[in-house]
Amino acid sequence: MMKICNLAACLVFISAAFAVGAKEIKVGAYYYAWHGDNNFHGGADTVLRYHLSPKQTPVLGWYNQQNNEVISQHYKWAEYAGIDFFVVSFWGKGSDSILREKMFNNSNRGNTELAVFLEPSISSENISSQMDYLCQNYFNKEGYLHIDGKPAVFIYITRSKSTKQLARYIKNIRSRAAANGYEVYLAGDEVWAAPNRDYEKKRISMLDAVTNYDVYGNLGRRKYVQPSHLNHWQANNKKWKQLAENLGKDFIPAVSPGFNDTAVRKGHTPSSRKLQGEKGEFGSLFSALLERALKLEGSDMIMITSWNEWHEDTQIEPVSPAEPTKKDDGEGRYTKGLAYSGYGKLYLDILREKTSTVLSD
Repeated sequence: MMKICNLAACLVFISAAFAVGAKEIKVGAYYYAWHGDNNFHGGADTVLRYHLSPKQTPVLGWYNQQNNEVISQHYKWAEYAGIDFFVVSFWGKGSDSILREKMFNNSNRGNTELAVFLEPSISSENISSQMDYLCQNYFNKEGYLHIDGKPAVFIYITRSKSTKQLARYIKNIRSRAAANGYEVYLAGDEVWAAPNRDYEKKRISMLDAVTNYDVYGNLGRRKYVQPSHLNHWQANNKKWKQLAENLGKDFIPAVSPGFNDTAVRKGHTPSSRKLQGEKGEFGSLFSALLERALKLEGSDMIMITSWNEWHEDTQIEPVSPAEPTKKDDGEGRYTKGLAYSGYGKLYLDILREKTSTVLSD
């Protein structure tokens, strides 16, 4: 099992856990430091909520993350919801000023830790130089996330690489980290459906943990997720967890509130934030996923997809309150008949409640 707190902090936490019946769990969320122009990366018109009728806007507006007050509010909300760390999208040296200059240095960061999420731009060809940069500019920063005493690095969509490609990639990461005096903790986005044990054993062995960013794809259900799909997803998670732990590795479950990327790309049918059907409650899918993920015996970390990936509408960041609507400015092209609410801080409230409650099988 991963260890992600020092002795003093663990003792304090354990004492509190016995006192209030809370489960020891570290909560992380994928975070996007893309929004530096008050118009969002790619423009607000690439966001579903912009096309709703009437529009539904982030509580902070179409914000600029160069603004310290924006980052401060994100940290305050994270603390409220019980989020312990952000895993921040990293596209390489020169594209990371918000993370490097604004997020680490914000006076309201408190105990929120940060780690990098290597995007596809960090390739086998440039990984060595990028790792040198990370070692020299991030891993020794106060507030960088360490797991088992090692700086943590999350890697997007490792499952897209062949085993040979993955081996080269991981070897380059570990060798450059070692050359800079670091041993790193690597979490790969490897999980997809049920594991092929023979294929996955070698791949998992290269990593320290496996997880799944794409909860939408792993659920395998469009529009309304049903309890049967949740049970199938949970069964697959158990298989991945058992396989990983048999190899001495960690499995990190991930959950998401829903999915709709129709404003930024074509081809995907949205997934409602309501479980089962139109009569379900907003937030019920997120709540059910959290409950099942937290019931994975022995898991002490969970990831949320996402804090603010507005283009795929997986965000839990607060939206200004507004009545539900199925209408959009594209004659239904964006909503596909699903309703969307201006949910306020509903998802922060759900996360706060679920992760502070003992959940037993």
